[in-house]
Amino acid sequence: MLADHEGRSWTDILPEMGFEVASLNKIHHGYGMTSYEHSNAIRTFGQTMRAFTINMRESDAEAIIDHPSIANLEKTARSEWAVMPRNPHDQPRNLPDKSADMGFKVKRQVGGGGGSSNSTEEEMWVEQSNAPWHLQRVSCSKQVDLKGRLPTDLSYSYRFDQVSGQGVDVYVVDSGINVDHEEFGGRAKMMFSFFGHVKDDIGHGTHCAGTIGSLHYGTAKNVRLWGIKVGDVNGISAGAIVAGIDAAITRHNIRKTQPDFMGSIISMSIGTSPPKSSDFMALKKALDAGMHASVAAMNAGDNACNSSPGGFSQQLPLITVGALDLNDTRASFSNFGKCVDVYAPGVSIVSTFNNNSTGIASLDGTSMACPIVTGIIADELVKNPSLRLDPAGMKKFILSKALKGVIKPAMNMTGVEILANNGFPGDP
Repeated sequence: MLADHEGRSWTDILPEMGFEVASLNKIHHGYGMTSYEHSNAIRTFGQTMRAFTINMRESDAEAIIDHPSIANLEKTARSEWAVMPRNPHDQPRNLPDKSADMGFKVKRQVGGGGGSSNSTEEEMWVEQSNAPWHLQRVSCSKQVDLKGRLPTDLSYSYRFDQVSGQGVDVYVVDSGINVDHEEFGGRAKMMFSFFGHVKDDIGHGTHCAGTIGSLHYGTAKNVRLWGIKVGDVNGISAGAIVAGIDAAITRHNIRKTQPDFMGSIISMSIGTSPPKSSDFMALKKALDAGMHASVAAMNAGDNACNSSPGGFSQQLPLITVGALDLNDTRASFSNFGKCVDVYAPGVSIVSTFNNNSTGIASLDGTSMACPIVTGIIADELVKNPSLRLDPAGMKKFILSKALKGVIKPAMNMTGVEILANNGFPGDP
Protein backbone atom coordinates (compact mmCIF):
# COMPACT_ATOMS: atom_id res chain seq x y z
CA MET A 1 0.00 0.00 0.00
CA LEU A 2 1.22 3.49 -0.85
CA ALA A 3 1.67 6.26 1.66
CA ASP A 4 -1.14 8.83 1.75
CA HIS A 5 1.18 11.61 0.64
CA GLU A 6 2.13 9.81 -2.59
CA GLY A 7 0.11 11.35 -5.41
CA ARG A 8 2.27 10.65 -8.45
CA SER A 9 1.32 8.33 -11.28
CA TRP A 10 2.26 4.66 -11.21
CA THR A 11 4.57 5.18 -14.17
CA ASP A 12 6.60 7.56 -11.99
CA ILE A 13 6.47 5.53 -8.78
CA LEU A 14 7.21 1.99 -9.98
CA PRO A 15 10.41 2.70 -11.97
CA GLU A 16 11.74 4.52 -8.92
CA MET A 17 11.36 1.23 -7.05
CA GLY A 18 13.19 -0.64 -9.79
CA PHE A 19 10.21 -2.08 -11.69
CA GLU A 20 9.90 -1.98 -15.46
CA VAL A 21 6.59 -0.49 -16.66
CA ALA A 22 7.19 -0.17 -20.38
CA SER A 23 3.94 -2.06 -21.01
CA LEU A 24 0.83 -0.75 -19.33
CA ASN A 25 -2.63 -2.26 -19.82
CA LYS A 26 -5.75 -0.80 -18.26
CA ILE A 27 -8.11 -3.50 -17.08
CA HIS A 28 -11.68 -2.49 -16.41
CA HIS A 29 -13.63 -5.41 -14.99
CA GLY A 30 -16.72 -3.34 -14.34
CA TYR A 31 -18.54 -3.44 -11.04
CA GLY A 32 -16.26 -0.77 -9.60
CA MET A 33 -12.94 -2.48 -10.31
CA THR A 34 -10.46 -0.60 -12.46
CA SER A 35 -6.84 -1.67 -12.32
CA TYR A 36 -3.69 -1.61 -14.38
CA GLU A 37 -1.43 -4.49 -15.29
CA HIS A 38 2.20 -3.62 -15.85
CA SER A 39 5.10 -5.78 -16.91
CA ASN A 40 6.49 -8.05 -14.17
CA ALA A 41 2.86 -9.00 -13.40
CA ILE A 42 2.29 -5.85 -11.33
CA ARG A 43 -1.36 -5.08 -10.66
CA THR A 44 -2.21 -1.61 -9.33
CA PHE A 45 -5.57 -0.41 -8.00
CA GLY A 46 -7.38 1.87 -5.56
CA GLN A 47 -8.65 5.43 -5.19
CA THR A 48 -8.80 6.33 -1.48
CA MET A 49 -6.04 3.76 -0.88
CA ARG A 50 -3.59 3.02 -3.67
CA ALA A 51 -1.92 -0.37 -3.67
CA PHE A 52 -0.27 -2.90 -5.92
CA THR A 53 0.38 -6.62 -5.97
CA ILE A 54 3.42 -8.29 -7.50
CA ASN A 55 5.19 -11.63 -7.46
CA MET A 56 8.70 -11.01 -6.16
CA ARG A 57 11.53 -12.61 -4.27
CA GLU A 58 11.86 -11.88 -0.56
CA SER A 59 15.16 -10.14 -1.21
CA ASP A 60 13.44 -7.78 -3.66
CA ALA A 61 10.79 -6.98 -1.05
CA GLU A 62 13.45 -6.17 1.51
CA ALA A 63 15.03 -3.76 -0.96
CA ILE A 64 11.93 -1.57 -1.25
CA ILE A 65 10.31 -1.93 2.18
CA ASP A 66 11.81 1.36 3.40
CA HIS A 67 10.91 3.31 0.28
CA PRO A 68 9.20 6.60 1.32
CA SER A 69 6.27 5.94 -1.03
CA ILE A 70 5.37 2.67 0.71
CA ALA A 71 3.18 2.68 3.82
CA ASN A 72 2.84 -1.08 4.12
CA LEU A 73 4.37 -4.11 2.44
CA GLU A 74 3.32 -7.62 3.40
CA LYS A 75 3.29 -11.10 1.96
CA THR A 76 -0.11 -11.98 0.58
CA ALA A 77 -2.06 -14.17 2.98
CA ARG A 78 -5.32 -15.91 2.18
CA SER A 79 -8.27 -15.03 4.39
CA GLU A 80 -11.04 -17.50 5.20
CA TRP A 81 -14.80 -17.52 5.42
CA ALA A 82 -15.82 -17.54 9.10
CA VAL A 83 -18.29 -20.39 8.55
CA MET A 84 -18.25 -23.99 9.72
CA PRO A 85 -18.71 -26.99 7.37
CA ARG A 86 -22.34 -27.28 6.32
CA ASN A 87 -24.48 -30.01 7.87
CA PRO A 88 -26.68 -31.42 5.07
CA HIS A 89 -29.19 -32.72 7.63
CA ASP A 90 -29.68 -29.32 9.26
CA GLN A 91 -32.31 -27.94 6.90
CA PRO A 92 -35.05 -25.33 7.44
CA ARG A 93 -38.67 -26.42 7.78
CA ASN A 94 -42.07 -24.68 7.83
CA LEU A 95 -41.09 -22.03 5.33
CA PRO A 96 -42.85 -18.67 5.73
CA ASP A 97 -45.96 -17.83 3.75
CA LYS A 98 -44.80 -15.36 1.10
CA SER A 99 -48.29 -14.01 0.36
CA ALA A 100 -48.89 -10.37 1.28
CA ASP A 101 -47.52 -9.56 4.73
CA MET A 102 -48.35 -12.86 6.39
CA GLY A 103 -46.50 -13.25 9.68
CA PHE A 104 -46.10 -9.52 10.37
CA LYS A 105 -48.36 -7.55 12.72
CA VAL A 106 -48.04 -3.97 13.96
CA LYS A 107 -48.13 -3.68 17.76
CA ARG A 108 -48.73 -0.62 19.95
CA GLN A 109 -48.18 0.21 23.58
CA VAL A 110 -47.52 3.19 25.82
CA GLY A 111 -43.83 3.26 26.78
CA GLY A 112 -41.74 0.09 26.75
CA GLY A 113 -41.11 -1.44 23.33
CA GLY A 114 -37.77 -0.32 22.04
CA GLY A 115 -37.74 2.93 23.99
CA SER A 116 -37.62 4.05 27.61
CA SER A 117 -39.87 2.31 30.11
CA ASN A 118 -40.72 5.76 31.51
CA SER A 119 -42.08 7.04 28.21
CA THR A 120 -45.74 8.10 28.10
CA GLU A 121 -45.82 8.21 24.31
CA GLU A 122 -47.44 5.46 22.27
CA GLU A 123 -44.83 3.36 20.51
CA MET A 124 -45.31 1.05 17.57
CA TRP A 125 -43.32 -1.93 16.48
CA VAL A 126 -43.75 -4.97 14.26
CA GLU A 127 -43.92 -8.55 15.45
CA GLN A 128 -42.95 -11.30 13.02
CA SER A 129 -44.35 -14.73 13.90
CA ASN A 130 -42.53 -16.77 11.22
CA ALA A 131 -38.98 -15.77 12.09
CA PRO A 132 -35.85 -17.91 12.58
CA TRP A 133 -34.69 -18.42 16.16
CA HIS A 134 -31.79 -15.99 15.93
CA LEU A 135 -34.15 -13.06 15.42
CA GLN A 136 -36.16 -13.97 18.49
CA ARG A 137 -33.00 -14.19 20.56
CA VAL A 138 -31.86 -10.65 19.78
CA SER A 139 -35.28 -9.16 20.51
CA CYS A 140 -36.01 -10.78 23.88
CA SER A 141 -34.40 -11.04 27.29
CA LYS A 142 -34.57 -14.79 27.90
CA GLN A 143 -33.09 -17.88 26.29
CA VAL A 144 -35.28 -19.11 23.44
CA ASP A 145 -37.58 -21.97 24.45
CA LEU A 146 -37.74 -24.38 21.52
CA LYS A 147 -41.00 -25.94 22.80
CA GLY A 148 -40.38 -29.10 20.80
CA ARG A 149 -39.40 -27.21 17.66
CA LEU A 150 -36.18 -27.56 15.72
CA PRO A 151 -33.84 -24.57 15.72
CA THR A 152 -34.25 -24.41 11.93
CA ASP A 153 -38.04 -24.13 12.13
CA LEU A 154 -39.36 -20.76 11.01
CA SER A 155 -41.91 -20.35 13.76
CA TYR A 156 -40.24 -18.00 16.22
CA SER A 157 -41.17 -14.40 17.05
CA TYR A 158 -39.17 -11.28 16.27
CA ARG A 159 -39.98 -7.76 17.40
CA PHE A 160 -38.50 -4.79 15.58
CA ASP A 161 -39.31 -1.17 14.87
CA GLN A 162 -40.87 -0.17 11.58
CA VAL A 163 -37.91 1.82 10.20
CA SER A 164 -35.74 -1.32 10.31
CA GLY A 165 -32.63 0.34 8.89
CA GLN A 166 -34.43 2.07 6.03
CA GLY A 167 -32.02 3.82 3.68
CA VAL A 168 -28.80 2.71 5.39
CA ASP A 169 -26.04 1.52 3.03
CA VAL A 170 -24.51 -1.81 4.06
CA TYR A 171 -21.39 -2.95 2.21
CA VAL A 172 -21.15 -6.75 2.41
CA VAL A 173 -17.44 -7.52 1.90
CA ASP A 174 -17.76 -11.17 0.99
CA SER A 175 -18.30 -13.60 -1.90
CA GLY A 176 -21.05 -11.60 -3.61
CA ILE A 177 -24.84 -11.50 -3.28
CA ASN A 178 -27.55 -13.34 -5.18
CA VAL A 179 -29.34 -10.08 -5.96
CA ASP A 180 -32.20 -11.89 -7.71
CA HIS A 181 -33.34 -13.51 -4.48
CA GLU A 182 -36.93 -12.46 -3.83
CA GLU A 183 -36.19 -11.89 -0.13
CA PHE A 184 -34.22 -8.74 -1.01
CA GLY A 185 -37.05 -7.08 -2.89
CA GLY A 186 -34.67 -5.24 -5.21
CA ARG A 187 -32.68 -3.68 -2.35
CA ALA A 188 -29.53 -5.72 -3.05
CA LYS A 189 -27.08 -4.76 -5.79
CA MET A 190 -23.55 -5.76 -6.73
CA MET A 191 -21.23 -2.75 -6.91
CA PHE A 192 -17.73 -4.25 -6.89
CA SER A 193 -15.85 -7.39 -7.84
CA PHE A 194 -12.12 -8.09 -7.75
CA PHE A 195 -12.79 -10.72 -10.39
CA GLY A 196 -14.30 -10.80 -13.86
CA HIS A 197 -17.77 -11.67 -12.58
CA VAL A 198 -20.10 -10.94 -9.67
CA LYS A 199 -21.74 -14.32 -9.14
CA ASP A 200 -21.83 -15.57 -5.55
CA ASP A 201 -20.32 -18.95 -6.32
CA ILE A 202 -20.29 -20.28 -2.74
CA GLY A 203 -23.39 -18.74 -1.12
CA HIS A 204 -21.59 -17.26 1.88
CA GLY A 205 -22.16 -13.62 0.94
CA THR A 206 -25.82 -14.18 0.09
CA HIS A 207 -26.39 -15.86 3.45
CA CYS A 208 -24.73 -13.00 5.34
CA ALA A 209 -26.63 -10.38 3.33
CA GLY A 210 -29.88 -12.15 4.13
CA THR A 211 -29.13 -12.13 7.85
CA ILE A 212 -28.57 -8.39 7.62
CA GLY A 213 -31.47 -7.29 5.50
CA SER A 214 -33.76 -9.92 3.96
CA LEU A 215 -37.50 -9.77 4.59
CA HIS A 216 -37.90 -12.89 6.74
CA TYR A 217 -34.36 -13.58 8.00
CA GLY A 218 -32.81 -10.13 8.43
CA THR A 219 -32.47 -7.95 11.50
CA ALA A 220 -32.86 -4.74 9.46
CA LYS A 221 -35.36 -5.44 6.71
CA ASN A 222 -35.20 -2.12 4.86
CA VAL A 223 -31.46 -1.57 4.35
CA ARG A 224 -29.72 -1.14 1.02
CA LEU A 225 -27.30 -4.02 0.46
CA TRP A 226 -24.19 -3.47 -1.65
CA GLY A 227 -22.21 -6.53 -2.68
CA ILE A 228 -18.40 -6.24 -2.51
CA LYS A 229 -17.01 -9.45 -4.00
CA VAL A 230 -13.52 -10.08 -2.62
CA GLY A 231 -13.44 -13.88 -2.75
CA ASP A 232 -14.53 -16.89 -4.78
CA VAL A 233 -14.17 -20.66 -4.69
CA ASN A 234 -10.39 -20.23 -4.54
CA GLY A 235 -10.45 -18.07 -1.42
CA ILE A 236 -9.77 -14.44 -0.54
CA SER A 237 -6.58 -12.45 -1.10
CA ALA A 238 -5.36 -9.46 0.88
CA GLY A 239 -5.31 -7.34 -2.26
CA ALA A 240 -8.96 -8.08 -2.93
CA ILE A 241 -9.97 -6.99 0.58
CA VAL A 242 -8.07 -3.70 0.31
CA ALA A 243 -9.57 -3.01 -3.11
CA GLY A 244 -13.07 -3.88 -1.89
CA ILE A 245 -12.90 -1.64 1.17
CA ASP A 246 -11.46 1.13 -1.01
CA ALA A 247 -14.51 0.84 -3.29
CA ALA A 248 -16.84 1.06 -0.28
CA ILE A 249 -15.06 4.16 1.06
CA THR A 250 -15.19 5.81 -2.35
CA ARG A 251 -18.95 5.37 -2.56
CA HIS A 252 -19.46 6.34 1.08
CA ASN A 253 -17.60 9.62 0.55
CA ILE A 254 -20.07 10.47 -2.20
CA ARG A 255 -23.14 9.26 -0.31
CA LYS A 256 -22.44 11.21 2.88
CA THR A 257 -22.83 14.47 0.95
CA GLN A 258 -26.30 13.52 -0.31
CA PRO A 259 -29.53 14.49 1.49
CA ASP A 260 -30.86 10.93 1.77
CA PHE A 261 -27.69 9.57 3.42
CA MET A 262 -28.51 7.53 6.54
CA GLY A 263 -25.15 5.93 7.29
CA SER A 264 -22.70 3.33 5.97
CA ILE A 265 -21.65 -0.03 7.44
CA ILE A 266 -19.00 -2.51 6.36
CA SER A 267 -19.89 -6.10 7.25
CA MET A 268 -16.98 -8.57 7.13
CA SER A 269 -17.55 -12.24 7.90
CA ILE A 270 -14.04 -13.13 6.77
CA GLY A 271 -10.63 -13.15 8.38
CA THR A 272 -7.32 -14.83 9.01
CA SER A 273 -4.59 -15.29 11.60
CA PRO A 274 -2.24 -13.68 12.51
CA PRO A 275 -3.51 -10.09 12.15
CA LYS A 276 -2.69 -8.34 8.87
CA SER A 277 -1.58 -4.74 8.74
CA SER A 278 -3.37 -4.28 5.41
CA ASP A 279 -6.70 -5.12 7.09
CA PHE A 280 -5.93 -2.66 9.87
CA MET A 281 -4.99 0.17 7.52
CA ALA A 282 -7.97 -0.34 5.21
CA LEU A 283 -10.50 -0.48 8.03
CA LYS A 284 -8.91 2.47 9.81
CA LYS A 285 -9.33 4.48 6.62
CA ALA A 286 -13.01 3.48 6.47
CA LEU A 287 -13.68 4.24 10.13
CA ASP A 288 -11.87 7.57 9.92
CA ALA A 289 -14.20 8.44 7.02
CA GLY A 290 -17.21 7.85 9.28
CA MET A 291 -18.13 4.32 8.23
CA HIS A 292 -19.16 1.70 10.78
CA ALA A 293 -17.83 -1.87 10.77
CA SER A 294 -18.98 -5.21 12.14
CA VAL A 295 -16.54 -8.12 11.80
CA ALA A 296 -16.51 -11.82 12.67
CA ALA A 297 -14.38 -13.06 15.58
CA MET A 298 -13.50 -16.19 13.53
CA ASN A 299 -13.88 -19.88 14.35
CA ALA A 300 -10.60 -21.22 15.75
CA GLY A 301 -11.90 -21.57 19.31
CA ASP A 302 -8.99 -19.33 20.26
CA ASN A 303 -8.14 -15.82 21.37
CA ALA A 304 -9.80 -13.41 18.95
CA CYS A 305 -6.95 -10.94 19.44
CA ASN A 306 -4.86 -13.29 17.27
CA SER A 307 -7.23 -12.90 14.31
CA SER A 308 -7.65 -10.29 11.60
CA PRO A 309 -9.61 -8.06 11.46
CA GLY A 310 -11.39 -9.09 14.68
CA GLY A 311 -8.26 -8.59 16.75
CA PHE A 312 -8.27 -4.85 16.07
CA SER A 313 -11.31 -4.07 18.23
CA GLN A 314 -9.13 -2.70 21.02
CA GLN A 315 -7.45 -0.24 18.64
CA LEU A 316 -10.26 0.66 16.24
CA PRO A 317 -13.98 1.37 16.85
CA LEU A 318 -15.11 -1.67 14.88
CA ILE A 319 -17.33 -4.27 16.56
CA THR A 320 -15.99 -7.84 16.76
CA VAL A 321 -18.75 -10.42 17.09
CA GLY A 322 -18.50 -13.89 18.65
CA ALA A 323 -21.05 -16.70 18.29
CA LEU A 324 -23.50 -18.21 20.79
CA ASP A 325 -25.45 -21.45 20.54
CA LEU A 326 -29.10 -22.09 21.43
CA ASN A 327 -28.22 -22.54 25.10
CA ASP A 328 -26.81 -19.01 25.42
CA THR A 329 -23.32 -20.53 25.66
CA ARG A 330 -20.35 -19.56 23.53
CA ALA A 331 -20.35 -21.80 20.48
CA SER A 332 -17.51 -24.31 20.72
CA PHE A 333 -15.88 -22.98 17.55
CA SER A 334 -16.13 -19.27 18.35
CA ASN A 335 -13.07 -17.23 19.17
CA PHE A 336 -13.21 -15.44 22.51
CA GLY A 337 -11.34 -13.00 24.75
CA LYS A 338 -11.12 -9.27 25.28
CA CYS A 339 -11.16 -8.54 21.55
CA VAL A 340 -14.70 -9.93 21.25
CA ASP A 341 -17.00 -6.96 21.86
CA VAL A 342 -20.35 -8.74 21.83
CA TYR A 343 -21.90 -12.13 21.07
CA ALA A 344 -24.83 -13.01 18.82
CA PRO A 345 -26.46 -16.27 17.68
CA GLY A 346 -24.18 -18.25 15.37
CA VAL A 347 -25.59 -21.80 15.29
CA SER A 348 -28.39 -23.07 13.00
CA ILE A 349 -28.79 -19.66 11.38
CA VAL A 350 -31.33 -19.80 8.54
CA SER A 351 -30.94 -17.24 5.77
CA THR A 352 -30.93 -16.71 2.03
CA PHE A 353 -28.67 -18.74 -0.26
CA ASN A 354 -27.25 -18.61 -3.77
CA ASN A 355 -28.88 -21.61 -5.46
CA ASN A 356 -31.99 -19.81 -6.78
CA SER A 357 -34.35 -16.89 -6.15
CA THR A 358 -35.97 -18.58 -3.16
CA GLY A 359 -33.14 -20.72 -1.77
CA ILE A 360 -32.30 -20.77 1.93
CA ALA A 361 -29.79 -22.64 4.08
CA SER A 362 -28.85 -23.17 7.71
CA LEU A 363 -25.21 -22.39 8.55
CA ASP A 364 -23.02 -22.09 11.66
CA GLY A 365 -20.18 -19.68 12.35
CA THR A 366 -19.18 -16.28 13.58
CA SER A 367 -19.86 -15.41 9.93
CA MET A 368 -23.52 -15.76 10.82
CA ALA A 369 -23.29 -13.81 14.09
CA CYS A 370 -21.55 -10.79 12.56
CA PRO A 371 -24.37 -9.75 10.17
CA ILE A 372 -26.93 -9.91 12.98
CA VAL A 373 -25.05 -7.09 14.69
CA THR A 374 -24.63 -5.28 11.36
CA GLY A 375 -28.41 -5.13 11.10
CA ILE A 376 -28.77 -3.81 14.64
CA ILE A 377 -26.28 -1.03 13.83
CA ALA A 378 -28.27 -0.17 10.69
CA ASP A 379 -31.49 0.20 12.64
CA GLU A 380 -29.85 2.47 15.20
CA LEU A 381 -28.32 4.68 12.49
CA VAL A 382 -31.82 5.66 11.37
CA LYS A 383 -32.98 6.42 14.90
CA ASN A 384 -29.79 8.20 16.01
CA PRO A 385 -28.68 10.63 13.30
CA SER A 386 -26.00 12.11 15.55
CA LEU A 387 -24.15 8.77 15.33
CA ARG A 388 -24.23 8.39 11.54
CA LEU A 389 -20.59 9.43 11.13
CA ASP A 390 -19.46 8.42 14.62
CA PRO A 391 -18.40 4.74 14.72
CA ALA A 392 -16.90 5.08 18.20
CA GLY A 393 -20.12 6.55 19.56
CA MET A 394 -22.20 3.88 17.85
CA LYS A 395 -20.02 1.09 19.21
CA LYS A 396 -20.44 2.42 22.73
CA PHE A 397 -24.21 2.68 22.20
CA ILE A 398 -24.60 -0.85 20.78
CA LEU A 399 -22.62 -2.37 23.65
CA SER A 400 -24.68 -0.40 26.19
CA LYS A 401 -27.87 -1.96 24.77
CA ALA A 402 -26.50 -5.52 24.94
CA LEU A 403 -27.82 -7.90 27.59
CA LYS A 404 -25.57 -8.52 30.57
CA GLY A 405 -25.54 -11.65 32.72
CA VAL A 406 -27.37 -13.94 30.28
CA ILE A 407 -24.43 -15.79 28.70
CA LYS A 408 -23.65 -19.02 30.52
CA PRO A 409 -20.10 -19.78 31.67
CA ALA A 410 -18.02 -21.85 29.27
CA MET A 411 -14.46 -23.06 29.00
CA ASN A 412 -12.16 -20.21 27.98
CA MET A 413 -15.01 -17.72 28.29
CA THR A 414 -12.85 -14.73 29.09
CA GLY A 415 -13.39 -11.09 28.31
CA VAL A 416 -16.78 -9.69 27.34
CA GLU A 417 -19.92 -11.70 28.11
CA ILE A 418 -22.75 -9.65 26.62
CA LEU A 419 -25.41 -10.59 24.08
CA ALA A 420 -26.47 -8.28 21.25
CA ASN A 421 -30.02 -6.95 21.56
CA ASN A 422 -32.10 -4.63 19.39
CA GLY A 423 -33.70 -2.77 22.29
CA PHE A 424 -36.83 -4.89 22.81
CA PRO A 425 -35.73 -6.65 26.01
CA GLY A 426 -39.12 -8.11 26.93
CA ASP A 427 -40.36 -11.45 25.63
CA PRO A 428 -42.55 -11.88 22.54
